[in-house]
Amino acid sequence: MEEDSASNDSKEKTKTNKNWKMLFGAVVIIALAVIVYSFISDQDDSSVPLALLTQDSQENNEVNLTGNEGKIKPSSYAVRKEYFEEAFKPRRDEYNLFEKASERLGIPLEDVPEYFTLNSEEDIFNELPQVPEDFSEVAYLLATGRTYAIGNLSEEYFLQPEFYPNFKENGLKYWSEPDPKYWTTNGYGTYPAEQFDVLSYSNRDEFLAVVFLYTGYGVQTYQGATLIPSSGSLEYFDITISPDTFLLTPTFPKFSKDWAHQIVIAGKLKPDTPPGEYSIGLLIVKPPYEKKVEWASKYRNLYFDAATGIAPSNFPIRFTITVKE
Repeated sequence: MEEDSASNDSKEKTKTNKNWKMLFGAVVIIALAVIVYSFISDQDDSSVPLALLTQDSQENNEVNLTGNEGKIKPSSYAVRKEYFEEAFKPRRDEYNLFEKASERLGIPLEDVPEYFTLNSEEDIFNELPQVPEDFSEVAYLLATGRTYAIGNLSEEYFLQPEFYPNFKENGLKYWSEPDPKYWTTNGYGTYPAEQFDVLSYSNRDEFLAVVFLYTGYGVQTYQGATLIPSSGSLEYFDITISPDTFLLTPTFPKFSKDWAHQIVIAGKLKPDTPPGEYSIGLLIVKPPYEKKVEWASKYRNLYFDAATGIAPSNFPIRFTITVKE
């Protein structure tokens, strides 16, 4: 009888342990579900890159393009044109960069121009062309992938820093929140960095793309650069780049007239390229030796190669080309 009792006790303990394990597992699953639900419910569509939003989703979301001034709500504007203009408008008379720098540095406002080696805040942008009247709407169309006439955009558009993503959020901080312990020696951006096209031997076997390559925000140096296609891209396409070698000029303490360049990339199918999807990558490498010597002699310790010793993890410019019969 004692053995039977011990056996029953053991079975009860095993059953109890199983129940506790099942209960614990259920609690964990519920807790994870709550965490996942909370994470999803906290997200909004404005965290999605602007270029990935569809027309409808973009117009129903807030666009965070005003830096410290908050988000712009489309619902606040009855006229669509008014919303576009406000979202991308270069409101340089309202940035108040020197006032913010004065507070940040703890120095009198009248000392801020000398700190930046400028005469006034207006000097930051005074080498740039005048902003076109339709600038905001054009910038919006490009950012949402709804304009295909990129090659027709003149310097009046692509030399404005507000033309590029995140300038108001990140670029203005180099003046409004200066850090005297650091200065930026190199950096660049490409826009639009990814583009798509469809070719076929029976219709159109060439593509033409335009990319804007610009100096990174806050960079104080001159950067020499050469663009080349990856070796894999040349296996199936003949590619030309114009210009392929250029000098990126500083963006700090003021923007200079050659801080951004319009790059035209043309590609043609090679006769033996089979149908399929191809990825064409462009790389930024060191300029030819003679150009490097020329720029280094002219700008001395302010000259750097745009290409660093560390290769980027992704191509700075990429085209996805679908080839059909």
